[in-house]
Amino acid sequence: MLSTTLTFNKKVDLAKFDLPILKKRSDSHYEIYLDNSDKGLANVHINNISIKLEYSSELLLEEYIIIHDIISRLKQGKDVLVDDSKSFLGYLSDGEPVYMIKNWESWIEYLQSSMKNCL
Repeated sequence: MLSTTLTFNKKVDLAKFDLPILKKRSDSHYEIYLDNSDKGLANVHINNISIKLEYSSELLLEEYIIIHDIISRLKQGKDVLVDDSKSFLGYLSDGEPVYMIKNWESWIEYLQSSMKNCL
């Protein structure tokens, strides 16, 4: 199980982020749920100042992209500390590790260039 935690400097109000793919399970537990695939991608746990996303290490790239986009929305324009140290996804060609936020853009470019070489 992979996870990413965002810690805010004030109380978190998830409703203000306008994330329609979040399904509320309880006051502190949501799920990233795609209606078109009838699949839950991640569990989202909220306490006063943090949000923790937990997700499988066996998702499709498109599903990781959705989770990355949600994390990016949550941290956008805020003074937020992101801990993605428990979200290892792979390596770049130079051996640098890739996580849900760290080295993400370089990893996507690397994967796209690798796919072009396979054609």
